[in-house]
Amino acid sequence: MRRRPFRTLLGACAVATVAASVLVPASISGAASINTSPFPDAGNPIQHVIVLVQSGHSFDNYFGTRSGVNGIPAGVCEPVVAVGSTQCLKPYPLAAEQARAGLSDTLRVTQKAIHGGKMDGFVSAQPNSSIGSVAMGHYSRTDLPYYWNLADRFTLFDNFFASSQAGSLPNRLVAVSGTTDNVNSNKTLGVGINLRTVFDQLNESGHTWKYYVQGYKPVPVPTPGDISRTPLLGMPTMVHNPTNAARITNTSQYFVDLEKGQLPAVSYITGASDSERSPQDPARGEAFTRSVINALMQSPEWSHTALLLTYDDSGGWYDHQAPPANTTLGPRVPALLISPYAKAGYVDHALTDTASIPAFIDKVFKMSPITPEVGTAGDILATAIDTSQQPITPAIGPSQGTLAAIARPKVATIYFLYLGALLAALLLLLLAFMRQRRPGTNALTSGTRGEAVPLPGLASVGATRRSARRWGKRRLPSAPGGSGGDSSGSPPPNLPSGKVLSRSRTNAATATDLLA
Repeated sequence: MRRRPFRTLLGACAVATVAASVLVPASISGAASINTSPFPDAGNPIQHVIVLVQSGHSFDNYFGTRSGVNGIPAGVCEPVVAVGSTQCLKPYPLAAEQARAGLSDTLRVTQKAIHGGKMDGFVSAQPNSSIGSVAMGHYSRTDLPYYWNLADRFTLFDNFFASSQAGSLPNRLVAVSGTTDNVNSNKTLGVGINLRTVFDQLNESGHTWKYYVQGYKPVPVPTPGDISRTPLLGMPTMVHNPTNAARITNTSQYFVDLEKGQLPAVSYITGASDSERSPQDPARGEAFTRSVINALMQSPEWSHTALLLTYDDSGGWYDHQAPPANTTLGPRVPALLISPYAKAGYVDHALTDTASIPAFIDKVFKMSPITPEVGTAGDILATAIDTSQQPITPAIGPSQGTLAAIARPKVATIYFLYLGALLAALLLLLLAFMRQRRPGTNALTSGTRGEAVPLPGLASVGATRRSARRWGKRRLPSAPGGSGGDSSGSPPPNLPSGKVLSRSRTNAATATDLLA
């Protein structure tokens, strides 16, 4: 009868284990089927486009020392004091304390840095030579292991230019509307940007969209900084339309939407505190980006999504490649396409710029080019996507300077191991409980030698019962001068009286009942 509760509990554990394995969501176990919504194009299995825009770095600053790219040329040396000066500074690896310098990237500074295509004014264009010398610094694989790992596995663009020389806001306007609307600084006069955007196109064509902003909280009057990061906050057609305004949300919602299988057709994502713009720490921005991409890779949406990671402008950092002649393009910026259908380990040398972002969206979702600039922009879909290749499997990249990608185990396997460990722990607890319930066992053991530790209130029960049995089976030694023993039936001096013994037996029965 004592074993029946153990068997019952063990059976309940087994049922719970089976139920847990059944109740693990299909999307987690890997058994979920791919979203059955129709492709925008029967020959193009891309149903979702994500545009992740970070801030303020040039291509040479992040990838200029990488092999196989149009990187920093040998022998380059920038004038320190003024253009034409004999004192010059060569590109160099940035130290930790230098990486956080606050460089300027206004229209005037950028124009002076480009110097009509000579690209020799990056140091002298800054407010002083101390800050200007930092502009020649660059990062490497050791500093940005995750970004370099993405370049190893997916498509890296080494000829992707900022569309404007005037800073963050004009380029982010191009990213959503295909034009700067003659904005040439990061300053705006409140909510007064009136532009047609790709989001208007998506609304009209029946496609969903969201704009995810790190740390976003709606406020009555957005700051210029808010608008420069998220131009939609400066557009009356967005902020004064409840439906559109609700689609501007915090990046935390991105992870919720992925988990629920509700990722919109087009997503824009931007960092705020982790945007990477100097003097922010690039490592924190890299970690933010990694969280976005890793979440995508671990969702069913990965198999039909293209994510473009790029930067709004160069941030004042040196880049050696002059923009095409007779254009107003700014210096090159990093850009990576992460998708199962991105050309694996490929460096795309085709000319592209920020206007290629709305062009990519227009082509994926069969919409007309939103502006003439978008219509003539470089074609990411044509040069960086290969739908005939074996899709690239998701893998979680390293966080610290190792080259090889770490393959992501199947989540079903992880959950199976968790459940197995839980069941093993329950069995160990049950075995310990059964040992404690053995007849005559009224103590737990402790210490390194297994000394008995009396249970509270039951310490003397077992000893009392054993002593009573021995007393009833043998005669006591005769007292001196006696006739061979006490025939009166009195217990020996070291045993409790009959009254106490009777009470002890009652306690023993009660204790046994409690343990049963």
